[in-house]
Amino acid sequence: MAFTECQEAKEFVVKAGIELVKSELIARTWGNVSCRIDGETFVITPSGREYLSLTPDEIVEVKIKDLSYEGTIKPSSEKGIHAEVYRLFPDVNFVIHTHQENASALSAVGLDAIPLTINTSVFSKEILCAKYALPGTKTLRKNVLEALKKTKSKAIILKHHGALCFGEDYEKTLKTAQELEEICKNFVVDNKGNQRITKEQKHDRTLTNSQLFVKKEAVLNRRGGFVIYNTDPEVIRYSKLAKSKPLRPFLDDFAQIVGIKAKVVENKTKSVSKELQHSSAVFIKDFGALCWGKDEKDATAVSMILRKNCKTYFTAKLFGKPTPLNILECALMRFVYLKKYSKMSEKPY
Repeated sequence: MAFTECQEAKEFVVKAGIELVKSELIARTWGNVSCRIDGETFVITPSGREYLSLTPDEIVEVKIKDLSYEGTIKPSSEKGIHAEVYRLFPDVNFVIHTHQENASALSAVGLDAIPLTINTSVFSKEILCAKYALPGTKTLRKNVLEALKKTKSKAIILKHHGALCFGEDYEKTLKTAQELEEICKNFVVDNKGNQRITKEQKHDRTLTNSQLFVKKEAVLNRRGGFVIYNTDPEVIRYSKLAKSKPLRPFLDDFAQIVGIKAKVVENKTKSVSKELQHSSAVFIKDFGALCWGKDEKDATAVSMILRKNCKTYFTAKLFGKPTPLNILECALMRFVYLKKYSKMSEKPY
């Protein structure tokens, strides 16, 4: 096995992070990337830091055996699942954990495996789905290890969470993550091809510039920050449901970043402004949604995750009754995110 020099490994991790953000396989700080240095050590992205601004000096060295590290920069909270991959597969030198859209959408449909019709050197006859557990926990690590021991593919799906891809090097692992998106997309089309996930429709009912201006001003006067108007097809479709109930988290990043629910309200400025005091997103009946963040980058991430959760809801609905995550666990994830994780990106090292 050819090991990678520490500095080179850190540079590959930074490079991979940038590429993953550009391809929208991860957003802002969600997901993580690592590279093996030798039989005892790997380097991994730090916790709560944006990939586009990362430098090699901020990538953290972690011991495979006990997850120990030196210095003041904290490694990703998911370092444990990376260590399990390196411990189990001596030929693996690179790991990417993503929250990519199609794999995430399939993660919530209740399947224990995604069957494949064509076997390759990367993907065997199926892609296994690890049982759900709260992110960063020992239970999640245990569930991931259970799936890793059984898989013959270079990727597994984490239920209600995302995907874990691994390979011999940076290029092969990145390609695996990209191929996984196509596989998941095609699986839905092949099995539910006569039922579209989203209705491609003409958006003939969007807010006028003056309506949008008034609503944004009302929110910003109360809360500050930045507001984005989301008219993605999935979001429009959810806002148009005849009996629109609040959208619950089907993915744990929605619970963390958006909140325990996103309500659907009538097209009234007061209702929209009031609801955005409690959540980072609110649907406007028949018109889409407004997404709030402390700055433009945060609002963009909220908008992206709202769309992904809507797509996950409609995908799960194709395969049966959509089942959201436990509301108490969602409240816990939201609390931890607001009090701890979301502030980490603001702290200089």
